[in-house]
Amino acid sequence: MEIRYFGHYDSGSGEYFGFYPTDLYPDIESIPTPNIELTFDEWQTAIGSRHIVVNGVSTPYVKTAEEQLDGIKRIRTRLLEQSDWVVLPYSPITGSKLEEWITYRQALRDITTQTPPYVLPTQPE
Repeated sequence: MEIRYFGHYDSGSGEYFGFYPTDLYPDIESIPTPNIELTFDEWQTAIGSRHIVVNGVSTPYVKTAEEQLDGIKRIRTRLLEQSDWVVLPYSPITGSKLEEWITYRQALRDITTQTPPYVLPTQPE
């Protein structure tokens, strides 16, 4: 018996809810709908990375510009918080090393002026 592969998805967002190979779910009628039949390679790819169903086709999910901006802001905030200690008055970092850190932190603040894809500045050593 040849194994067939199905993905159950949300009809509104296209996001997958579950994956059903017929060796584990031989009764195809029991697979929740809506569903899409996938090749083995499509099934493996959809399981391994974020895919959605668009017009009946399994498609890689691409973040919107707003989602990309929100993501880079979260990363920026975390990196700024992790380096706050460098610019405090009692920090052991001084001179040119302090200037490197100040430049790095400013580049983090300015990252939202970039056009995606965003490129994080290199943290000083």
